[in-house]
Amino acid sequence: MSAHGSSDRIRFLRETLAGLEQAGGSLASPASLSQTPFGREGAPCALDRALGGLFSGALYEAAPARMGDHAAASGFAFGVGARLAAKTQAPLIFISDEFSTRETGAPYGLGLAAHGLDLTRLVYVRSTGAQDLLWALEESLRAKAAACVVADLGSAARAFDLVAARRITMAARMSGTSAVLLHPPASFNRPMAQNGARMRFEIRSARSAEPHNHRRPVPDQAHFGVRFAKPGIEAGKMRGLDTQNFKTLIWDHEHGHFRDTLSLALSATPAAGAQRTVA
Repeated sequence: MSAHGSSDRIRFLRETLAGLEQAGGSLASPASLSQTPFGREGAPCALDRALGGLFSGALYEAAPARMGDHAAASGFAFGVGARLAAKTQAPLIFISDEFSTRETGAPYGLGLAAHGLDLTRLVYVRSTGAQDLLWALEESLRAKAAACVVADLGSAARAFDLVAARRITMAARMSGTSAVLLHPPASFNRPMAQNGARMRFEIRSARSAEPHNHRRPVPDQAHFGVRFAKPGIEAGKMRGLDTQNFKTLIWDHEHGHFRDTLSLALSATPAAGAQRTVA
């Protein structure tokens, strides 16, 4: 067998192994896993109905749909992190590198607080390069001290190969700590190998509802356009994005969960019934 053929076979086996591990086929004993809904208990949102919720000890990946959607993708990633941290007092760790900071700016405390994040539980790690970022990500997961680790890969996206992905996936699985990785814009437009991620999300900003008082245009709850890719182990490849249509999702920063128009209607139904009973 030629050297080229051998390397292709090794790559195929690595991709297939990553798919099997994501599907639960790892021989390693994972930490006790738990499940958290994207939406409020009793009022599932579109992602709960399609995906079944968020799992601890899992790797999730997100990417902006366009160059201008990085803030929306970051907000979505922080929302996912907040959901995973909702049932614990453990901190949320955010990691980025110098390149991402120059390109998109550093986290803004008042903005994160307005997004519904508890800043007393946020740990910000700023790395100097790709290898330092991946090392900090893996060590943060292995420490078992965080509720979730969100990492803006930035320049480290090129170094995030199948070997690095397997190390991160296994670290998350063994510790029970989930990771959300932010890729560069439009990363999911090209074919990507299965790497152990439970889900991939492509995010774009969506228009918020008009404020009730037009004389005071205060920001409304964040609205996201979301489409996702489910994992598959056929030939070691991640399936493509689910649909060309983005599902509109709303981040309820006051209560710390996602919702959509249907979940909003479900949550309003008991209150309406109670009013009728009292009357």
